[in-house]
Amino acid sequence: MIKKFACVLWLATMALPALAQTVDEQLLAAQMAYQQANNLQEQAQARLTQAQAAKQQADQRLADAQMAAQRAAEELSAATAANTAASEQLQQHTRQLQEAWQRKEAGG
Repeated sequence: MIKKFACVLWLATMALPALAQTVDEQLLAAQMAYQQANNLQEQAQARLTQAQAAKQQADQRLADAQMAAQRAAEELSAATAANTAASEQLQQHTRQLQEAWQRKEAGG
């Protein structure tokens, strides 16, 4: 919608100088065209600035998320290793307990 409006305004301003009869009318038409072009440029600059800021924020969030993912992967690895060690220790103590019960039952 904004693009269509801008195009219509641009076409209207392009036609104004051709229709103007006097130097004053031509000057007025040129001033109006300049103002419209200036407004469009200011809007485009504001949009660009906003897009740059949004991109910078998104890049920072991405870097933060990548760091968090790396830390989570490291914690997962450490937790997996700790779980494996605990399971092995539990199996060892289970065997020792079974052997102790067997010795108790065998000879008391």
